[in-house]
Amino acid sequence: MQAVPPIQGAPAAKPKKNKTGLIVGVLCAAAVVIVIGAGVLLAKSLLGGSPKKQLAKGFANMTREMAAYQSSVAQDVGLEEFNRLKSEKPIHTDMNFSLTDPEETGSFSSIDVGLDAVTDYQNKAAELDVSVGAYGFHMNVGSVIAADNMLYVSVPLLFEDTVYSLDLTNLGSAFNASAWSELMEVTLPEEYSPLLFEDIKTEDVLEAGRQSELAQILEKQDSILENSMTFEQIQAKREFAFDGASGAFGGVRVTIDKDAYNAVLEGVCDDILASDFYADYMKGYQMAYSEGFEAFQEDADEAVRQIFSVRFEQDFVLDFYLDKKGRIINMSTPFDIAVSSQYVEMDSVAIDIDFSGKERALDCIDGGIYVQAGDEILYMGISRTADITEDFYSENLTLSIQDNNSDDEITFWYANEWGYADHTFDLNISMEVPGSSMGFTADGAYTDIVKGEEYTFRLNHGALKMDGEDFLLMTGSVTMEPGDSVGDVPENAVNILEMSQSEIMGLIYGALF
Repeated sequence: MQAVPPIQGAPAAKPKKNKTGLIVGVLCAAAVVIVIGAGVLLAKSLLGGSPKKQLAKGFANMTREMAAYQSSVAQDVGLEEFNRLKSEKPIHTDMNFSLTDPEETGSFSSIDVGLDAVTDYQNKAAELDVSVGAYGFHMNVGSVIAADNMLYVSVPLLFEDTVYSLDLTNLGSAFNASAWSELMEVTLPEEYSPLLFEDIKTEDVLEAGRQSELAQILEKQDSILENSMTFEQIQAKREFAFDGASGAFGGVRVTIDKDAYNAVLEGVCDDILASDFYADYMKGYQMAYSEGFEAFQEDADEAVRQIFSVRFEQDFVLDFYLDKKGRIINMSTPFDIAVSSQYVEMDSVAIDIDFSGKERALDCIDGGIYVQAGDEILYMGISRTADITEDFYSENLTLSIQDNNSDDEITFWYANEWGYADHTFDLNISMEVPGSSMGFTADGAYTDIVKGEEYTFRLNHGALKMDGEDFLLMTGSVTMEPGDSVGDVPENAVNILEMSQSEIMGLIYGALF
């Protein structure tokens, strides 16, 4: 990915386009690949004979390979059983972390933070205690008790013995009618009413519903794509290299009618915007954006429309090359596909991605998506290597966006090694843009595992890095185990939404001074 290959048949030069527009364009092109890949995968016509059967076998092999990359931690810890336990018994969570500023040399270069919580989903109750400290000295900062949909907050450092309560039911209308709204000049959506305790079984059903709703959106458009697809054998074989050796392979060419695809992309976009799961996602931002929520939603809707804005000006042709084992080893367009967009200046799109792992084709991925607008080319590349042995699983992934000059505009790295026997991990995540970089490294392990009942996540070393230098160091642990019942609800709590402006100002003044 250090040199971007020229896109085939570049059109005549046009005035230089805005970089931001081309980056949005590459995201649009990625949406094209995802929708088409899903459409081909879901197409019932793959159940037919060769070459359809050949391509179906390739997708089946790819699916089996992907299953090999799943981490064993969920099975080893017993997360599924643990989630069932949460619906039956209180769960105790004990978090302790030490945060260190490597540049600070004073007394408080290192701060300890502790969170001790008990959550009882069955009785819709929870309790959380927060403490901070340094050099062995710890101090209780405050505690929160939740019962049904009420919060009870005490912060002795600021409010002495006073406990404040907040009813989250009908929070939007109650807040708007309170002195807080007038004092802060902020209003919430009237219907805003968050739930602290969603029933676990109900939440599982809702999550399954969200996933199935997205699948239904894709399946709804599947018949349109299916009827527009043609499958043919690739007659001319193409040379590919594996582990220093090379071979010539053929495959299957899929052609999709441009009008059918354009209708599908428009339909997927409209269905997502009208879906329940998208509405649920947006509700999560109501509190954060308050009065600006409508404008935020309009911007979010517009962003979705931009991502799905690419329209084909010619039939889309995608080649799948397969090796002798029936594995897909390359996915590519044989020529540039002419496209357009009402939001982004785009002339053509091309795809060329190799899957060249020896044991599993997906062990080695290299290639990307090309977008051209006039004399500018933007390339979104992917490079991945993975290795699986009896002892560990490791993965290195690089995603990058480059311009014509092969300069990395944005680069994202992810590397992780997971030890099967000792449940250890070694993680490295970073992102770089011109003139700046940010990263996170961590290593640790899951210990004290009683499958389905308790475990401890240990962070031995963690570091947040800025421009290659350590910005924040951390160590700590999180223990999950069965716990005791939640404490009693405090009596004589002050309803925070019934306070007057003078009481609010007194509260703020007392906390500050």
